[in-house]
Amino acid sequence: MHRYGEQMDRPGAMSLADVVSEIRRRLAEQHRVVPEYVIRDAVEAALHRRFPQTPPAGLLVPMAVADELIDGFCAGATATDEDDATMPAVLSGEETGRLMTALGLAVHVAAFNLDRDRLHVAQILNGAAAALVALGAAARAAHADGTSAVLLSPATLRTVRTTVTGVLQGIESRGWQAQHLDHDATTGLLTGVLTMLGAVP
Repeated sequence: MHRYGEQMDRPGAMSLADVVSEIRRRLAEQHRVVPEYVIRDAVEAALHRRFPQTPPAGLLVPMAVADELIDGFCAGATATDEDDATMPAVLSGEETGRLMTALGLAVHVAAFNLDRDRLHVAQILNGAAAALVALGAAARAAHADGTSAVLLSPATLRTVRTTVTGVLQGIESRGWQAQHLDHDATTGLLTGVLTMLGAVP
């Protein structure tokens, strides 16, 4: 039986609601909270491109197409690190500030393109929020200990990488608008942060 057998309206097909539900379930397993309406809008748009003659709400999605949509929307959600067995990264206050600046810029660019790419934007906003909370807590802990060394978990660094990479992809290959910012300065800052993270143990 297919892995979504219990959700199918008929053998080999899924409803729009079931596709949305499966995407939400997978994202939630990886602590990625995306509003249902955002996922539904994105899935409906993808289905409309595939099946322009059929309203998405009444469509029974062939299983091969459903698998492709689900895997595509959840790409990267299954990649995890063994965080408990990994030493935290040690960043300076300046490096921590650079990460926070990049995440703030990521939020700004993503929010500016909310109507253009809602699912991708929602994932970036969610990741940026989680990373900023973790960075703030780590900076406060460093201050309380009287040290300039900020300790960040591999999970936080992974979230920062994913968020910053998502914004760069939006600008470079998803048609995102960022004319209100200096393109070279924006991409340079984001790329610099990725380069810095690549050197962090």
